[in-house]
Amino acid sequence: MSFLHLPNPQSPPTLTIAPLAPLRQWINTIEVRNIHVAQWICRLIPNTCSAGYDLRLLGRTWLHIPALCKLTPFQDELFDLRFRAADFLYENSHPTP
Repeated sequence: MSFLHLPNPQSPPTLTIAPLAPLRQWINTIEVRNIHVAQWICRLIPNTCSAGYDLRLLGRTWLHIPALCKLTPFQDELFDLRFRAADFLYENSHPTP
């Protein structure tokens, strides 16, 4: 598992450093096989991104805090993990004949 990637062999060689790539790969390889773990993942990871917040004082906005899911570098991986957990729960609650 490497965290150095060369984007395209036809383009001029540029080196991209992705130090979070191993963690992203690890999140993508998590398999949900237990109902309790799937429920825990679904409770831990929200299914939608909450809106940002405004800090208001005396009728004036002093600070805008953006939605935190837009700041996390693992947003897509975490939403995908939650989807896999929800799918596992659905498949195990509706057995096929």
